[in-house]
Amino acid sequence: MPIDELKELGLKLKATRKEKGLTQQELSDISHVSTKQIANIERGKMNPSYLILKALAKVVPLSLDSLLAPEISPDDEGANKMKILYMNCPPEMRETLLHQTQGLSEELTELSRKFEKE
Repeated sequence: MPIDELKELGLKLKATRKEKGLTQQELSDISHVSTKQIANIERGKMNPSYLILKALAKVVPLSLDSLLAPEISPDDEGANKMKILYMNCPPEMRETLLHQTQGLSEELTELSRKFEKE
């Protein structure tokens, strides 16, 4: 990975870690990635392996796509966050999550149409 992409990855990881209110040590404890590796990634000094990125992405609200492709649009990032919610949901509850999300989406679409008419 080119150095500018490593720095972008590091900045994104650091920002999302802080948004989640985690220290490097807490992220390390949860993800089982060493604090030294996390610090080096955040400084853009380490090209992390897929397994390290996967472990970190399970803890911080980032998809692997957004970690590897910083040019992802906000719409794509929102879709990635929905995917993360789905994947973090217990398998036996995913159908309920989908049903509730679909219902909410329909309600919001209808509400939006009403505001457009006014």
